[in-house]
Amino acid sequence: MQSLDIAALHQLRLAVFDNAEELHKEAKLLFQHKMFSRAYLLAYYCFEELGKIPIIVGVIGKIMVNNQVDWKKVEKRFYSHTAKIASQNHHYYTFGLDIDLLQNTDLKWLETAQATVSKSFEKKNVATYVDVRGGAVILPKNEINETDATEMLELAFNCLKAHWDSERLTNPILIALQKSSSGNDRAA
Repeated sequence: MQSLDIAALHQLRLAVFDNAEELHKEAKLLFQHKMFSRAYLLAYYCFEELGKIPIIVGVIGKIMVNNQVDWKKVEKRFYSHTAKIASQNHHYYTFGLDIDLLQNTDLKWLETAQATVSKSFEKKNVATYVDVRGGAVILPKNEINETDATEMLELAFNCLKAHWDSERLTNPILIALQKSSSGNDRAA
C-alpha cells in the first residue's frame, strides 16, 4: 500500500464495503445449496474484509488532523488477518451492539471475540483446507456444519448492518449521494 489521499481512501473503503456485500451474497447462495464449509468461509471473508474499513478510517482521521501516517504499519494491518478481525470486532462492538449498562453483555461479547481471534482464524482454515490429524484425513465439509455456517452468516450480516449505518453517517461520498438523491426527490 502506498500513500493515498483522502479521496482515494474514501473510494477504497467503499470498494471494500462492496466486496464484503458480494462475499455475503455469495455465502448465502452456497448455504442455500448446503455447501456449509464454503458458505462459512465466504461469510468469514466478509467479516474479515469489513475489518479493513476501520483501518482506512483511522488513516483518514490522521491525515485530516495532519498527523504523520506510517504507511508500512497501515499496510501491515491492512493485510494482517488477525488485525482485520480485531478491527472488525471493535467496529461491531461500537456500532452493532446495543449498550448494556446493567449486565455489560456488549463488553463481554467484545472480550470474548478478542480472546478468540486466533481460534476464529483457525476455524477459517478448517473450512478451507484438507488436513490430517492423528492419522485421519480431515475434510472441510465434515468439520463445518450448518450451525457453524448459520452463525457466521448472521455475524457477517450484522456487521454489514453496522457498517451500513456507520458509512451513511461518516463517508462523505455516501453523504453527498444522499443529499443529491434527497434533492432529486423534492424536485419530482
